[in-house]
Amino acid sequence: MPLRSLKPTLLDRYVAREILPPTGLGLLLFTFILLLDSITNLTKLLVSKGADLPTVVRAFVYLLPSMLSVTIPMAFLLGVLLAFGRMASDSEIVALRASGISPSRLLRPVIAVSLVASLLTLYVVAVALPAANQAYREVVFSLVVSKARTGMKPRVFSDDLVRDMVVYISDIPAETGQWRSVFIHDSRTPQKPRLILARGGRLVIDRGRRSVTLELREGITHTFNAVEAAEYNQQRFDSALIPLPYDEFFPNVPLTKGDREMTLGELRGRVRELREGGRGANEWGRYEVEIHKKFAIPAACLVFGLLGLGLSLGTKKEARSAAFGLSIAVIFVYYVIIRLGEQAGDTGMMPPVLAMWAANIVLGAAAVVLLFLNHREAAFDPLDPSHYAALLPRVRRARRRLAGAAAARAGPRGRRVVVVKIPRVSIRFPGILDRYVARLWSGFFGLVLAAFWSLFVLVSFMDLFDDIQHNKVKGKVVFHYYVFETPTIIHLLTPVAVLLAVLITFGVLSRRNETTAMKAGGISLYRAAAPIFALGAIASLLMFGMAELLLPATKRISNQDFNVIKGRPPQSGNPLERRWILGSDERFYHYEYMDGSRGAEAITLYGLSVYDVDSERWALRDRLFANRAVWNGVSYDLERGWRRTLEPRTSFREFPQVRTREIEPPSYFRQEERDSDTLGFRELRRHIATLETLGLDVVQLRVQLHRKLAFPLVSLVMTVLGIPFAFVVARRGALYGVAASILIAIVYWACLAVFEALGNSALLPPLLAAWAPNLLFGATGLYFMLTLET
Repeated sequence: MPLRSLKPTLLDRYVAREILPPTGLGLLLFTFILLLDSITNLTKLLVSKGADLPTVVRAFVYLLPSMLSVTIPMAFLLGVLLAFGRMASDSEIVALRASGISPSRLLRPVIAVSLVASLLTLYVVAVALPAANQAYREVVFSLVVSKARTGMKPRVFSDDLVRDMVVYISDIPAETGQWRSVFIHDSRTPQKPRLILARGGRLVIDRGRRSVTLELREGITHTFNAVEAAEYNQQRFDSALIPLPYDEFFPNVPLTKGDREMTLGELRGRVRELREGGRGANEWGRYEVEIHKKFAIPAACLVFGLLGLGLSLGTKKEARSAAFGLSIAVIFVYYVIIRLGEQAGDTGMMPPVLAMWAANIVLGAAAVVLLFLNHREAAFDPLDPSHYAALLPRVRRARRRLAGAAAARAGPRGRRVVVVKIPRVSIRFPGILDRYVARLWSGFFGLVLAAFWSLFVLVSFMDLFDDIQHNKVKGKVVFHYYVFETPTIIHLLTPVAVLLAVLITFGVLSRRNETTAMKAGGISLYRAAAPIFALGAIASLLMFGMAELLLPATKRISNQDFNVIKGRPPQSGNPLERRWILGSDERFYHYEYMDGSRGAEAITLYGLSVYDVDSERWALRDRLFANRAVWNGVSYDLERGWRRTLEPRTSFREFPQVRTREIEPPSYFRQEERDSDTLGFRELRRHIATLETLGLDVVQLRVQLHRKLAFPLVSLVMTVLGIPFAFVVARRGALYGVAASILIAIVYWACLAVFEALGNSALLPPLLAAWAPNLLFGATGLYFMLTLET
């Protein structure tokens, strides 16, 4: 008998079937949002370094467990809310109550499915995640090593190879990968900086020995004295080995296991080792926190199942449409509590067990209260704030009833009502059908965009939460960041929202047989889709307008706030930080600081050095140094400097003050090195032309220039692709349309990242790299559109 009672009944199977499809949809949706940035960034790194397809697939597979550990509970909550929201909207909850089935009876299938989700999450968190994290770091490390070997670009000043070292390479032949005509300024010893000129070189990385060496051949080393300018030394070499610090070379790629890469056994062993060694809770606490975290997050599936059921057992027709917003709110509260608890447990402020289980306790208690209220009062609706009056004292409710009755008796006496009649305006164009379809599309588009924005912000906030707490960033800075980051988020998500709105709109029209009625009335699907095409074109124009007029300004501000959140010094985005420049006469300029406060054509350069290098023999002919160089409108006044000439005759001369015209004018030094996201199309085009005159590599900027025109048209491309595809999934419902749109978006974003990486690596022309995804998807959509039965 007990075993027979555990057998799933018809109701159990029905509820489970209702929960599983939206859970799968939520899993796909949440994972896609988390992957949105990773798809672009990781694909760029993989493709630009020539990684093979197995490496690409392996990297993404290793990345998935870290996301699934978060998205499985989130998706399960959304699935429960959508399932019972649909049942409430279709009055099935009322029918179940009328047939004598209490809310507690629905707990059985919910708990059963939540246990399956919990076990799956436990496997991901406790087994798959540690191994995948470590394997992912190994793959990324290999790619970073490859990037270090091949990432140097010709005619570009690289100051991120090693701290206090600047490397300039004239040419890197593709067939050999060897460096030619290498210019290195090494100031790791500030008192005696070195200038190294070599005919060739390469970077050698030995991972086994943890060594990085710079191999140079046929060169000369010039050693200067920063205190005694007259002291100078040079040394020729046929070959030279310069060791570089390995730990500094790869500062962000640790290979040792952290607490999140350890298994349960390793974590317990580490805690036991630290405790036996007499260490405090602030040292072993984070390991014990991680142990409880591996069980607390899977248990969240059970808590979310109970809470989702408690929030959905109402009678409102809006229950299904409110599901996504409710899931976002619950997830936000849960992960804020668990992140705060994780930090408190790591620092020893709270016991690890309480720190990690507090979120489950709080939301579990809320779920129990909601289920109790639903069980006690059949008419209780958790989405109706007035129904929570049951928790208030009866005296207070009685006073409210009396006050309400008095107001009703008073009635509208003494009030005058003025009725204003406004003439009805009849608009013949666009027609009724156009306005109906456009209104339907606009509603879905606004709802989807708002939902995607809230989810994107939630995921981003959870990712930045540790930095916000660690750097003690004020709440207004975080709010300010998201206000100015919102246009960028909307610009990124608009194409996906357009595609999803098209699929849902025509899916709803087909499900209601309205497309059949249109055909019967002599209206073709092309004519019915005319307002959708117009709205897609308007969305593309608005995206281009945002990119030109709004995003450059807002992105600069959000970048500054992002640096504050990350604890980085604010980036000025001006030439004060561009201290190495190749002159139009092929001389190398370096300055410590530039003061341009006196006007656009009046600058002062501090610590200016000019290196005159013979490009044929790759030898230093002359070096000019001045503590200060002031532009007087015609030439520069140099103060407290010296000049060392090596060719054709050796000489050294110090001067207190001298005037010269041989240095580039102020406009040359004022050229900015700015991010393409902070520039409009015309600004970026002028910026590229300027950088080309400086001899800098502009291939990536050219790709971004063409992308500024190509990316806004994605909305129109998604419209063309979505209309014929909508009728394929129309009969299956809107949820299938959502899943289909997410899959299409994933494929599109992957293609976008791949072609952009190919363009950045000069494997494709910038124009083709930017427009290829639109051409491929647009041609596919046009083909299906022309073959559609209208």
